[in-house]
Amino acid sequence: MGFTAPTPIQATFIPEAVKGDGDLVGLAPTGTGKTLAYGIPLADHLLRNKPVETGGRRRDPRNRLRALVLVPTRELAQQVAEELRLLTRGSVLRVLAAYGKVSLLPQKEALAKGVDIVVATPGRARELIELDAMTLAHLERVVCDEADRMLDMGFLPQVEWVLSRAPEGRIKWLLSATLPKLVEDLVHTMLAKPRKIETGERNRAAVHLAHRRLLVDETLKTPALLSLLNQDSLRRGIVVYCASRRRTGWVAGALRKHEVSAAVVHGDRSQLQREKALESFAHGRCRVLVATDVAARGLHVPGIKLVVNYDVPVSPEEWIHRVGRAGHGGGDGSSITFVTPEERTRWEAVVTLARPEWEAMELPDDVANFMRDRDRSKHERAKEEEARAIAEFEAKARAEKEKAKRLKDASRKRKMKAARHDSKQMRGTLRNTPITKDQKPGRGVKRLG
Repeated sequence: MGFTAPTPIQATFIPEAVKGDGDLVGLAPTGTGKTLAYGIPLADHLLRNKPVETGGRRRDPRNRLRALVLVPTRELAQQVAEELRLLTRGSVLRVLAAYGKVSLLPQKEALAKGVDIVVATPGRARELIELDAMTLAHLERVVCDEADRMLDMGFLPQVEWVLSRAPEGRIKWLLSATLPKLVEDLVHTMLAKPRKIETGERNRAAVHLAHRRLLVDETLKTPALLSLLNQDSLRRGIVVYCASRRRTGWVAGALRKHEVSAAVVHGDRSQLQREKALESFAHGRCRVLVATDVAARGLHVPGIKLVVNYDVPVSPEEWIHRVGRAGHGGGDGSSITFVTPEERTRWEAVVTLARPEWEAMELPDDVANFMRDRDRSKHERAKEEEARAIAEFEAKARAEKEKAKRLKDASRKRKMKAARHDSKQMRGTLRNTPITKDQKPGRGVKRLG
């Protein structure tokens, strides 16, 4: 496959996994080869232990399944399955990718012929088990890729249901780039005394990336993006992440209106549409990929050079996975995060968790050229109001300063005109009360002469 040396996670995880004597948790930054870290020992174990024979009338080909890899998205299932096929090519091992939004029939037929490894999303795995098309009776290894996402409340019930259909003695491996505290506590309840293998710093963005932050109003996000894409240095390999499916449509529509080719990937699109979008982007026919977080994990396109966070994600861990798509596998890459006043709290959470080295970025000078007429007039009015408010504030501050100065000068003049204290006052009542030479000075009394 062209690799000459293992990455840090592979060098530490593979020897422990080959032993096969317990559950493991592997933590490493994005793009550091976690798929092969578990894929190599998985293939090694299956090849060392001959698969169940499928010949003869009484043999059930479904019993050949001995390894299950659970992943959160369809794209990741395809990608992991393809990488495992490359790894095991020329051997007797068969790999199947099983995911939703496509026909069940081809997957059922492949299982009926017998496969050794199934890479599946939890929902499709449950569906195949319920249809009696797949059995986990002989399962020996279970892998949860992107474990933090697999064990959150969205996937957890399905994952637990699938694992409950597997034998008690199966070995479980969990791998991820991030592991929040709540998920880590859950891991220890699901795994039997797991050994933790960690390389790099946990919950950190890849160190080879450059990060920038742009403070911007909501109405200026799209013009700012168009201004950035107008630069000659940014011709292709750009991924824009939005918070919702609807916003991906808005952004992609604005890009196309300005003759910027854009493909869209989100959960509501059919599998064929998602595959065509990713293929068009990967082959350079499409300049920009606009996506939700469904494409934030495991997406490996070597040509990605820039990740634009159009919206700051709710979860700071998702920011780490998003920016990890740039320069995936160790190449150069960068990210730009748009931060509105309402999103500052989210950005602070990202900085606290991921601790990226970031630089502030100024709004491009030509941003007004990419605004709609109504937005431009609204923006100009807002700028005029802001300038007027600033001028009023500065004028008020100057007036208050001048008033304070006049009051100070008046007070000083009154003190200068005031009469001096009478020398016949009682002795010792004031510091400046004069006394004669034959008097003994006391506290607070000023001696004459």
